[in-house]
Amino acid sequence: MAVLEFKNYSVEEINYKKNGLYKNNKNGINLIPKIKVKNNFDDDKIMVTITINIGSLDNENSPFTLNVSVTGDFVYHSEEDRDDVGVDTLVHKNAVAILFPYVRTVVSSITKESNDYPALILPTINVAQVLAEQENSSEISD
Repeated sequence: MAVLEFKNYSVEEINYKKNGLYKNNKNGINLIPKIKVKNNFDDDKIMVTITINIGSLDNENSPFTLNVSVTGDFVYHSEEDRDDVGVDTLVHKNAVAILFPYVRTVVSSITKESNDYPALILPTINVAQVLAEQENSSEISD
């Protein structure tokens, strides 16, 4: 049995809006997603929610805005954690890495179904590293 067991996921929110201010230019579209992760611990049961926000309705360079939240249910088996990695490390790195492909799929599906633009396919990323970089850049700007 695995130390961190992935049980299931559910889509908590999908919100897509076309931007009426968008002006198509030849420079292409540069959408930088903002990612947030929230963890909820209840004994050995863990819920991890990844929320991603893409685009803006007040920016003429953004064709749409999209907000997606996906929650994954995990179980931590402490008796299997022989290397004493710890629940915090497993959740912050492994659980997020397990859940992120589901978020990517939802984003691609919704943007494809909009029928205005090609599907937005988020790259595979090290989510833990991106979150750390976002945290560092927000500390600098505060």
